[in-house]
Amino acid sequence: MNRVKRRSKYQYGTLTLEKRSRGPDVWIYRFVEFEAGRKRRRKTIVGTQEQYPTRAAAERASEHLRLSANPETFNPECPTMGGLIDRYIEQILRPCLDVPLGGVQDSAAPMSFQCAKSYQSALNRWVRPHWQDYRLQDFNKPAVRASIEEWLRSLWRSPKNPNGLAPKMVRSIWNVMKLAFKFAVKWGYLNENPMGEKRVELPRGSTKRQKQPVQLTAAGFFLLLSRLGPCEKVAVAFAGWLGPRISEAFGLKWQDLDLDLGVVTFRQGCVQGRITPLKTEASRTNLPVPEEVLELLRLWRSVTIHGAPGDWVFASPYTKGNRPFWPAQLMKTHIKPVALELGLPNIGWHSFRHTVSAWGKEAGLELEEVKTLLRHENLATTSEVYGDLGMEAKRRIQQQLVNFVKQQATRIQ
Repeated sequence: MNRVKRRSKYQYGTLTLEKRSRGPDVWIYRFVEFEAGRKRRRKTIVGTQEQYPTRAAAERASEHLRLSANPETFNPECPTMGGLIDRYIEQILRPCLDVPLGGVQDSAAPMSFQCAKSYQSALNRWVRPHWQDYRLQDFNKPAVRASIEEWLRSLWRSPKNPNGLAPKMVRSIWNVMKLAFKFAVKWGYLNENPMGEKRVELPRGSTKRQKQPVQLTAAGFFLLLSRLGPCEKVAVAFAGWLGPRISEAFGLKWQDLDLDLGVVTFRQGCVQGRITPLKTEASRTNLPVPEEVLELLRLWRSVTIHGAPGDWVFASPYTKGNRPFWPAQLMKTHIKPVALELGLPNIGWHSFRHTVSAWGKEAGLELEEVKTLLRHENLATTSEVYGDLGMEAKRRIQQQLVNFVKQQATRIQ
């Protein structure tokens, strides 16, 4: 029997500065890797001399490569937080980030492109500058964990720190540190997560909203629709009547819509120009489309040059229809200015989702019915255990919502 040879000693590898015929000199890290019992020599570029002027800087930057080169060997010198961050970004986040504009994210990816991008930003902007030189073993000390709590509190926006971070951002920093430590345990650098089991807690009130979600009244919704152009009007009507996550709305193709039966099937989302799978089974479902929206969709399809089944419903002319409009830009330049001019609140796309939820509750819909329309994540469990609502039932509760909003708008006028 052939046994896979395992390295018994820790390898530091070698770091050399090599000249290039073009461009600045580069730092090269070389190491040995065992593949199917055979030893193979590997090398990878750490960076240029411009990026890392000194050998010490290049050594710090190559720490994550040494960690990856020794997956089964104890490191006599405990890795630093900076090395852990580098390895976490390269091995866990990089596959999620390496999706080109217009590309499709792998359905097996551990997280979305947007989530990976926000984690990378939090690590590089906030965690790395403060904690990168700490050895991972240091985080087992109660005094260091207490320092993390104090540091998180110092980032918190407060009357004494008006330029601080919002609670949501502080919570994100705490969460990504905890996730990085989770992989430190998996990779054998720590025995337990220093931030697990409430060892490091967030400041009090971190889960509370600082502002109430912006919502529209029924009259305000109809007023806004009356002042928008064809494309913007369809997008706002779709968001206002169905309450989708906006990535789902702008991820629709004409083949996802049955305009005869009045049904939409949500299959994918579009986030920052990348096509992403939907998060849950509850999201990947179909819903009836109110007649008010169907009329606008039919009109929009008759005038757009991108009306083929495989075309995006909200195809952008700036990309010749290859990608949908950028939702945030469409809101910023074409919808929000109109809303503010009409005296409406400072809305965003998610305002419509909150609005649909509020309308549903005011209309007297059961909570489970509102969750059905919004396709919330925890509806998946309800559907699997008790059975999903049929299309006719969904159509009935949706029409109840439509009728209520129309009545409300009529009363105010």
